[in-house]
Amino acid sequence: MSKLTDIWNSFKHSKDAVSGRKISAFWAIVVVSTYISYKYTTTANVIEMTITWLVFALVCLGLVTIPELLKYLADLKNGKKNEV
Repeated sequence: MSKLTDIWNSFKHSKDAVSGRKISAFWAIVVVSTYISYKYTTTANVIEMTITWLVFALVCLGLVTIPELLKYLADLKNGKKNEV
């Protein structure tokens, strides 16, 4: 089966379909990030934009949740490091 058929089956709620979370994440990452990157990325901030979109992709896919990010940022602000 082709990927296009899998995506089409997603609209019919078929068991041969791609998951809705992956489709919505793809839409958010590709369309939204492309538009905003086109409008606001310069050579001076390309690294920051790349990091931002990678974190955005992880959040959209559900690999990282907002509470985890907030906890990590709070630890980073307070000078604490995660112990391995």
